[in-house]
Amino acid sequence: MNLKDILQMCAQNLRRRKGRTFLSVLGVVVGCCSIVCMMSIGVGMTASQEQWISEMGDLTAIDVYQNYMSDTKLDDALVTALESTPHVKTVAARLGLDNADFTTTISAGSSDRYVVSYADVAAYEPETARQLGYTLLEGKLPDQKGTVAVGELFEYALTDSRRPEGRNTVEYYDPETGEELTGEDRPKPFISLTGGKINLSVTDENGKVIYSESFQVVGKLKQDYNVGSETDAGVLMQAEDLKQFCFNAQKAANIKRKTPAYSAVKVFADDINNVSAVEEAIRGMGYETSSMESMRESTKKEMATVQLALGGIGAVSLLVAAIGIMNTMIMSVSERTKEIGIMKALGCCVADIRKLFLLEAASIGLLGGAVGSALSCLISAVINLIYLQSGSAGEIEGSVLSYLLASPQRISVIPLWLFLFGLLFSMLIGLVSGAYPAGKAVKISPLEAMKNE
Repeated sequence: MNLKDILQMCAQNLRRRKGRTFLSVLGVVVGCCSIVCMMSIGVGMTASQEQWISEMGDLTAIDVYQNYMSDTKLDDALVTALESTPHVKTVAARLGLDNADFTTTISAGSSDRYVVSYADVAAYEPETARQLGYTLLEGKLPDQKGTVAVGELFEYALTDSRRPEGRNTVEYYDPETGEELTGEDRPKPFISLTGGKINLSVTDENGKVIYSESFQVVGKLKQDYNVGSETDAGVLMQAEDLKQFCFNAQKAANIKRKTPAYSAVKVFADDINNVSAVEEAIRGMGYETSSMESMRESTKKEMATVQLALGGIGAVSLLVAAIGIMNTMIMSVSERTKEIGIMKALGCCVADIRKLFLLEAASIGLLGGAVGSALSCLISAVINLIYLQSGSAGEIEGSVLSYLLASPQRISVIPLWLFLFGLLFSMLIGLVSGAYPAGKAVKISPLEAMKNE
């Protein structure tokens, strides 16, 4: 028999016993739905955890620290070594005034009326600053000599030197609830620095200004601690400007001139899957590292365990369906003993008979898998709608349809691979279940079979 004949006979045999075929397919549908829906919850939980971790910071970012047990420094030699490390995309070396050997104050306004005694000053190379992911509320990032960007709340950190204590600041918190005021509810600061200037001044031990330099404010940063604390009430400037300021300040204070040390070094891997390899290479240089990778790996292991457990529960139903298919095919062999004998007597190959029974079993599995996988998508949508209606999903962006199709807040997610897995696994279960009945069919003696009533 050719393949077309085998397919026709398979379809005829399945249609001939519609009730039995339907019940077998129904068993596979239930089993397929169970395993796909259970695993979809595990996939949804994993996606939610990944989204939660990514909101805490860039998953490809690695913070590099000195190892105080060894002679390591955050210097240019380290930056050069990191830039040549495989899978490193960007090295962000942060300069600051934290370790400066002189005192700096920042002021603004006429006659330096508005003053802040301390502000987090960060300086990067212009190209590095663009890659760090700063969000601008106004203007642009500092890209020319003598320009800076200030943090979202920097203007509120300034105190009015002409007002008495207690009235010299503008509070942006609700005095009753303690919550941060936003939008129109937030009061205006004493001074707006948009298009204005700030002055960095160095004072001696008596508080006398010995050096001062002005910088043009060209932008305001959105507060984002994942990028850097300077986005809060700090100042962002170019690395060359800060180096020059430090050299001039050291000269004015009669301090030995030296390049300021990096206050922090951050490395960005070219892919999230290469973070572990980059961290291992950096530790091999003698430095300490930290990243979201350890948390992510821990979460992946936990979610893999959950998926395995949920998939195992669903697989029990599919096992029951496999037993049903095997029972159906064994009964079919018993009922069709004479038919098998006639086929053999007419010269039908043993391999064709085996193919016929395996194809019938696989068809039951494939049909059940197709219906089960499609039904699983519907059940998944219902689960997500119930989850959304309960309020557990929180605020969603866009329409309900976009939430059901792509939102990371879904509790049940069926990616394409899981859909295909349900389909193919069901067909495989059918093939395995039909192996024994097919083997039994090919062993039937033609003479004995033809005597059978």
